[in-house]
Amino acid sequence: MSKGLHISDDLSLPIDTVTSTLIVYGGKGMGKTNLGSVLVEELTRARLRWSVLDPLGVWWGLRHSADGKGSGIECLVLGGSHADIPIEPTAGAVIADLVVDEPANVIIDFSRKPSGEMWGIGEKVRFVTDYAYRLFQRQGELVGGHRREPIFQLLDEAARYIPQTIPHGAENLAKCVGAWEQLVEEGRNIGIGVGLLTQRSARMNKSVSEVADAILAFRIVGPNSIGAITDWLGEHVPKAEVNKMVETIRSLERGHCLVVSPGWLKFEGVVGIRARHTFDSSATPKPGERAKRVYGDGAKPDLQKYAARMQETIEKAKADDPKELRAQIVKLQRELKQRPTGAGEPKIVEVKIPTVPKAVFGWVSELTRLSEELSGACTLVNESLRKTTSEIATPMPTFTHKSYGYDVTIDRRTGTGTIKGPNVRDIETHVPPANGHGGDNTHLPVGERAVLIAAAQFNGVDKKQIITLTGYAKRSRDAYIQRLGVRGYVEVKGNIVSPTDAGIAALGDSYEPLPTGDDLWKHWSGRLPEGELKLLTTLMSAGQGNWLSKPDLMDATGYAKRSVDAYLQRLGAKRLVETGSGAAMASGELFD
Repeated sequence: MSKGLHISDDLSLPIDTVTSTLIVYGGKGMGKTNLGSVLVEELTRARLRWSVLDPLGVWWGLRHSADGKGSGIECLVLGGSHADIPIEPTAGAVIADLVVDEPANVIIDFSRKPSGEMWGIGEKVRFVTDYAYRLFQRQGELVGGHRREPIFQLLDEAARYIPQTIPHGAENLAKCVGAWEQLVEEGRNIGIGVGLLTQRSARMNKSVSEVADAILAFRIVGPNSIGAITDWLGEHVPKAEVNKMVETIRSLERGHCLVVSPGWLKFEGVVGIRARHTFDSSATPKPGERAKRVYGDGAKPDLQKYAARMQETIEKAKADDPKELRAQIVKLQRELKQRPTGAGEPKIVEVKIPTVPKAVFGWVSELTRLSEELSGACTLVNESLRKTTSEIATPMPTFTHKSYGYDVTIDRRTGTGTIKGPNVRDIETHVPPANGHGGDNTHLPVGERAVLIAAAQFNGVDKKQIITLTGYAKRSRDAYIQRLGVRGYVEVKGNIVSPTDAGIAALGDSYEPLPTGDDLWKHWSGRLPEGELKLLTTLMSAGQGNWLSKPDLMDATGYAKRSVDAYLQRLGAKRLVETGSGAAMASGELFD
């Protein structure tokens, strides 16, 4: 057997496949998953690391022998019906940390939750996005001054998460595409290779597929799918050969694929992929045929240290999940309705309210904030709290509010209040300090703090820039701005959001204004992602006041036009570059 990754009697891939980009096209049942499994087997044999993102729940068979009676490849299965450890949709970054830090090879099954419920498409997109961003960030870190060991990342059904067309308003999907563009375009530099498997070649994002080192195409007959492959071939092989290759793809036998890699492998031809040595858990039983079974746990690793590592972070991710919080609210509302109604005189419970009247406003504002984040699950609470907020804003010495059969009366002058109602017992009231008005100013919620910092750093910022600077969607951004306005931390004039003195004070000692000149360059050079930093460094090298065209930037950085445009947009939001007429230059604020 030749050196390398022996995927076929006709072809062995080189060891540097672990940091290359492969795209595998093919119709159902033509051999894509078998090829992916063979590739994983060969990476394992070569002692190279790998991870599989499995949205279908069909890759667990890698841990068993082909007949299902013995052991296959030792690997950790996270999530799905064969999970060693369950995972939640909020745990994408947590899983990426484990993949980077631990030596285990990992199958990440995000098809089903621990309850057996299928993941929603929105949950899958969120998970895959968080995972890709975190994997790129952590794998790029230096450990003791050295790079991490390389890893090959497989994504099945890739076109679902990296589509060519993004529907209007699908901001989460756009973020997902951006995350995988970064992983594919820059992953080689930090030791990440990517394998993308899809049966929908027409849906695959061209900015990702065009930088692939090789395509491996199984039989495809759909005209749109053929057209997508034709586009790729037209960029890499002579036009006279394209039609021949297309006809070859249409007539390939099952298990055979056309491999095209003029630059990397210097190979063009049809190869028959060898059969996998592990259990085919993706096979569809034929009519009248019993599905094959596996026996035992297969090649199962020692789970103790992984379970201990994951438990705390998974619980935290679950606790932060709005869906879980909504479920708790529904449960509490149900219990409240089931409380018995007592007869006789109502009991009175004295409730001490902070003497600063604005603290009352802060209390209701905070409750409204939490309620609005869980909109849909507690409509009655929303309506009740909004009414209370309105009443507080009315200049009256006292106000009374009715909610769920209880009367709440608060005296603004003394800062005290009473709650009257049937069967009042053991009521515990927690009123948070009024931030910025004598309370603890350092505990702003994460979203509000991020928006406030963006406004403070630039002494006023456009709403569109806030989306780029923070990564929050328009709806979340507007909610955070509204809450900061209620607190008196920002002022909004048109589309400009500016911090108030109280807002600056609320950020506490951990916030520092942006420096200027060379200090500003030093500040950002240690914080920018690799793509933005590389582009800005190129512009800085050109000198103050000197424009570089986008083609020049593409040549200097090696990035595609789409990536250059994205990085310039993000740098522009930070006011680090100026753009115009297809060119850009470094901001004058970066120079002394």
